[in-house]
Amino acid sequence: MFRAARSSVLIFLTACAAACGFASSRQPARIERVVLLGFDGASLNLIEPLLAKGELPAIRRLIDEGSHGRLKSFRPAKSGVLWTSVATGKTMLKHGILDWTYVSETGLRVPYHDAGRRVKTYWEILSERGVKTGTLNWWVSYPPPPIQGGYLVSNAFRKRQQPETVYPSHLFDRLNPLRVTPDAAPAEMKRQGFTLWRAEEATVPLGSARSVLESFPIYFAHDVTVDRASDYLWKNHPVQVFSTYFRLPDVMSHFAAHFIDPEVHKATVALEQAGQLGPEAMGRIDGEMAAAVAPAYRFMDRIVAKYLARVDERTLLIVCSDHGFAYFRGGYNHYNPAMEPPDGVIFINGPGVKKGYRIRSARLFDLAPTILHVMGHPVAEDMDGTFLSEAFEAPYVKAHPPGRIASYETTPRAQAAPGPNSHRVDEEVLEDLRTLGYIAVPTPSGTPGAEEAP
Repeated sequence: MFRAARSSVLIFLTACAAACGFASSRQPARIERVVLLGFDGASLNLIEPLLAKGELPAIRRLIDEGSHGRLKSFRPAKSGVLWTSVATGKTMLKHGILDWTYVSETGLRVPYHDAGRRVKTYWEILSERGVKTGTLNWWVSYPPPPIQGGYLVSNAFRKRQQPETVYPSHLFDRLNPLRVTPDAAPAEMKRQGFTLWRAEEATVPLGSARSVLESFPIYFAHDVTVDRASDYLWKNHPVQVFSTYFRLPDVMSHFAAHFIDPEVHKATVALEQAGQLGPEAMGRIDGEMAAAVAPAYRFMDRIVAKYLARVDERTLLIVCSDHGFAYFRGGYNHYNPAMEPPDGVIFINGPGVKKGYRIRSARLFDLAPTILHVMGHPVAEDMDGTFLSEAFEAPYVKAHPPGRIASYETTPRAQAAPGPNSHRVDEEVLEDLRTLGYIAVPTPSGTPGAEEAP
């Protein structure tokens, strides 16, 4: 009887241990690293037709293995404003980047610099708290401010071959040889499956989009340069929070609609003018636009695939855009004041994330609070976003209750002094904005022409 009782106790203890082991195995792993990939202008209404044709396998994997949905954008749908809200979790009235440009004390219209931002980004907050961060090509990040234990490759690096575009500056000598020049871009475009479009091949009159088309190899060279710099830094300078940004989906969407089936375009315009443009017709022209802009989305998909292969079970991967593109008044747009800003897109994969879930309430303001929270830091009360708990499983949310703090702005943020070439950077940024139609082009008399948004 004693032996039987002892055997029963052993069986009971073994079962308890197994149950405890099973319970512990069900606990979500703690997130130790975050990767954010930003793709300007990526639009779900253009991604979905490509997915339906079996394209974009990496994005398909993001959808199947994680959560995704629309990311609510806002007016004005200008990238400098929107990406600063992604980085800070705050409205433009709080972060201070109100437009592409402002009038300086000297009366000149100049682009916003890093010093124009009044609040801290998530990477600055985390760096102050001992988390190593690396950020590349973010809007309004020049001159790059000091980052404790990490790095910042400013948005001026893609154009300027100068150490002042990178912090710490000694990284410049490692990154600069990775640069793709505009002269080398056409060959690289062919290698990556991009068409060398010509204006005379347009099926819909180009108008102001001609300048974007003609400058596309330059924008392509910039993004490939950023991609190569990102690869180098990922491998040789690992950090806990890594963020990098690309422009091609946006830039290509400014001219791709001029290379679609002209009959579909004509029919869509007629339906719109008659007030009869319904979901079926909209789906048809979205499919045409998706096919035209597909090379940019394949470029995006290849980058996503690289990072899916790189991350482990302790890494949260976020892929997002600041706005989308929608058909409006004969073309595809995101900036026309008469239209509602098309939503961006968000994909989230990693520990504790729901699989195959469609997110319904994500906003640009939620990215920074979510990154802070999953890295174990409180969300500030003065942020306009919150932890995107909707995308996470209930056990993860329960195991990681959000902390709160009044503000991270109780101490001043570090800033860099303007570099010796700041005025030249300003001129290049202004030319970039004119090319895309975001700011007025001066007429021969010197009077600004009518501002046009493609």
